[in-house]
Amino acid sequence: MSYLSTKDFLEDKEFLDRWQYTLRTGELDLSWMKAATEKVECKPQNARRGLTFRDLDVPGYGYTEMPEVVRENRSFAPRGAEIPDGCPDLQAEVSRKSEVWAYNIEGYYEEAMSRQWNATTDVPWAELMKVELPDDIARAYSQLLTFLTEVEMIATDVPAKWMGRLNADFFEVKNFISTQVMDEARHAEVFRKRALTTGYGLMKASPQNEVNLKFLRDADSFSESSTTLHLQAEGMVLTLFRFSEYISPTDGDKKLFRLVMQDEARHVGYGMQHLKWVLDHFPEKREIIHKHLDEAENFVFGGAYAVEVMEPFIILSGKGMKKEQIEHGCKITAQFQVKQVEEYFERLDKCGLPERRQRSELHKALELGQAQLAEMGLRTH
Repeated sequence: MSYLSTKDFLEDKEFLDRWQYTLRTGELDLSWMKAATEKVECKPQNARRGLTFRDLDVPGYGYTEMPEVVRENRSFAPRGAEIPDGCPDLQAEVSRKSEVWAYNIEGYYEEAMSRQWNATTDVPWAELMKVELPDDIARAYSQLLTFLTEVEMIATDVPAKWMGRLNADFFEVKNFISTQVMDEARHAEVFRKRALTTGYGLMKASPQNEVNLKFLRDADSFSESSTTLHLQAEGMVLTLFRFSEYISPTDGDKKLFRLVMQDEARHVGYGMQHLKWVLDHFPEKREIIHKHLDEAENFVFGGAYAVEVMEPFIILSGKGMKKEQIEHGCKITAQFQVKQVEEYFERLDKCGLPERRQRSELHKALELGQAQLAEMGLRTH
C-alpha cells in the first residue's frame, strides 16, 4: 500500500465519540454550510445547446481568471471549493496553466461528448462480412489495421498517463483528455475488430514505429507530449485516415474511417490550440519547442517510411500487386506522404510557428517528395 492514513479511525476515541454523539443526539456541526465560497447561479446562455462549461466560467469558479501557476489547490478539491487544513498534498507534476491550456478547450470537450459513437453498433459489420476481399488486398489491409491498432493503443496510453499528474484545477483539460482516452480506446477496438474480420487477423508489428511510439510516451513534460502526440503524430495520422478512406476496399470501411477521422480532428485541434496558447502567452518558449520538434520529426520521418506501413499502403492504393497496380500505388502513396508533411507545416503556420519550415530537416524530405512527384508528372496539391 503506497499511502497510509495518519490515524486509525477505529482506534481514535475522539472521532468515535463525535460520530456516536451526532447519531444519538441529532446535533449537527453544520460548519460546511459556512464554506468561504462564492454564491452563483449559472444558466445556459443558449437553451438549445444546454448548460456548458462556458456557461460556468464565472468569478470564483471559472477558468478565465485562473492564474498561470496554481499554488493553493494541491488536493482533489474541485476549483472554487474551500480547501480546509488536512487535505492531502497530491504533489501534482503539472501546476502551470501554460503546460496544458488551449483556446476553446471547453468547446472541444462539449463536442467530444456530443459526438461519441459505438464501435460495436455504428460500423456496418454485417455488410462488411458479405464482402470477400482478394488475398493480396486482405493481407495488405490487415497489415495496415495492425499498424493502426499499435498507434491507437499508444494514443490511449499517453493521455491516460498524464491525467492523474495534472493539478485538479485544470478541470476542463482533464475532462477533455478523458474523452480522448475513450476515443483512442474505441479506435484501437474498431481497428482490431476489422482486422479480425478480414479473414487474416492481425499481421506483423512494426519495430521502427514502436520506437517512435515509445518516444511519444517518454516525453519529459505534458506540453511536449501534447505537441508531439496531438499536433504532430495525430496530425499525420489524420491525413493517413483521409487517404485510407479513399483507398478503403469497401463502403463500410470508408464509413469506419470517417468515424475515426471526426475524433482525430478534434484531438489535433486541441494540440494546435494548445501550442498557439503557449506561443501567444510565453513566446520565450519557442526555442524549447523547436528543439523538441527537431527530435520528434526525426522519429516521424523514420516511421512514415517503415516497410510495414508503406508497402501495404502501396498495394491498397494500387488495388493489387500486378506491376501496373504497384506503379499506380506508388504514385498515390507518394502524394499521400507529401500531403502529410505539407499539412503538418500548414498547422504549424496556423499555430504561429511559420519559421519551422526552414529550420526543419523534415522540410528537406518534403522537397525531395515534391521533386519525385514532379518526375512522375503529378501535382503536389
